[in-house]
Amino acid sequence: MNPILKIQDINLLDELKNQTIVFETDNFEIIEQIHNAVQKNNHLFCIKLNVNQDITSINFKEEWGQIPLVIYPAGLGAVRDFVTLLPVLKKMNVKFFLDSAEQQNYEAVQILSSLGIYSGIVINKNADWEKLTDLMYYALCGKAAHAPIEPFQYLYDMYQRNLLVDYGTVFFENPEMFDFLTAKSAKDMQRAQRVKPIKTWQSFFYEATPCAACEGWRICLGKYAEIEDKIECQTFTIELLNLIENIKPINP
Repeated sequence: MNPILKIQDINLLDELKNQTIVFETDNFEIIEQIHNAVQKNNHLFCIKLNVNQDITSINFKEEWGQIPLVIYPAGLGAVRDFVTLLPVLKKMNVKFFLDSAEQQNYEAVQILSSLGIYSGIVINKNADWEKLTDLMYYALCGKAAHAPIEPFQYLYDMYQRNLLVDYGTVFFENPEMFDFLTAKSAKDMQRAQRVKPIKTWQSFFYEATPCAACEGWRICLGKYAEIEDKIECQTFTIELLNLIENIKPINP
């Protein structure tokens, strides 16, 4: 299976054939252009939009239709303003992933989910682990109807006992599935480098790091290795792992 290519240069698309593409941009004005360019000879996995603005300040267009969009916004904005966007958003194929370093985003993700909008929290070293834990229980144990919240939904769906599950897949960060394709021009496409992380998950075992001995390793794979005090991330990942094992029927 060929990896999914992450690219940022629209000029490269004419040189690619029969590839699955994640196109990264911060420009809403070229969404339709990207979609049309990719679909000529390739398949669009999604357009990933990194934008420094709240969801409520984005001018959503019905012309975007079912183009798969994954938007990384700064935040939600005023709830009353977001509700007015729902009729348009309900017709779109859109997900919103918010940064766990921002306190207001935990409530924002829960609001999005409760209103039926697919969303996620991007877990990083600056996360509030207590708030993440609360969101985890809402995502996996909440009885009221709500849309999926990532990466919890992915972990629940994909988890199997004694197998590794890289929830970086949700955020296009799993090196087993995604390659970042770099090229300066069409002329050097053949020499384009596909960037892989220098530190693979296997290296944690070679180096006998504390991460490799953590019970939550199967769903973390050393994502928070740079954190000196790992008590909070270990507690979180182990609790998440135990919760999934307790609520999901697991095949032996």
